[in-house]
Amino acid sequence: MKNNQFAVYRVDRNSEGKELWHLSYQEAVSRKLAIRIEHYRQMDIRPLLPGETAIVLWKRMKESCEVSDVLVLNKDGAISCYYVNEEYLQPLSGFIRIDTSSSLISFDTVNYQIDGKKGNWMTTDEIIIDGKQFYLMEHQEYHRQVAYIILDSYGKIIIEETKKGFNQENIMKIQQIIKASEVVEQKNQSFNNRMEHYQKCYENGMYERSWESGTEANYNMIDGQVNNLRKDKPKKKSVIKRLREKQIAIAVKSGKPVPRYLDRQIDMKRM
Repeated sequence: MKNNQFAVYRVDRNSEGKELWHLSYQEAVSRKLAIRIEHYRQMDIRPLLPGETAIVLWKRMKESCEVSDVLVLNKDGAISCYYVNEEYLQPLSGFIRIDTSSSLISFDTVNYQIDGKKGNWMTTDEIIIDGKQFYLMEHQEYHRQVAYIILDSYGKIIIEETKKGFNQENIMKIQQIIKASEVVEQKNQSFNNRMEHYQKCYENGMYERSWESGTEANYNMIDGQVNNLRKDKPKKKSVIKRLREKQIAIAVKSGKPVPRYLDRQIDMKRM
């Protein structure tokens, strides 16, 4: 079960973001100040109470929070951030960023073209779910007249049309998609492991291993030749043949006639 918890972040006055100290969200935006986690330091981290929302949490923590603080909630694996104003919380995007070198989308993405969709798109919101970042894309010309599209950081369509953004329903859908992709990845990894095993068996020789494993002194000596076995192994006579030879010898010694089938065998031996 995922841990439900929250953290309080406060402006680090020794960082480049020190100008954010005690500014309202509107002032920070008007001054074009970047609200990033690297400009903050963590002050507190605690469990979320059962069923607690961001608003309920803010009311509970209001006395210990300051304007310009950021509340970060991790609820069932979904991370959301809120800027603390004097009288309300402001949903905050772009506070936490997951750096991946192969990412195509970021919070600042504009003029993005989505396969199969007309026009240009821009990022309007983001969320981190189970350690992966997802972006809400809005049409740059028609805006909310067109349904949003949710992409992952690599530009893959996760939810093709939605009017709600990152609500609880869409978060659950994304979590189901993540779980299904992890199952596929596990199956692919299992298949790759089996193929690697088969390849090793092919390269090292499964037949030779089974042939030599009981005779070689060292497993590294397996080379396709059974070195510890005698090359010229003596042939063993069959039990029936030895029995008949015994019967002939007894008949000859006792002076009794040799049975025909034995006598025939003697003639064949002389030939």
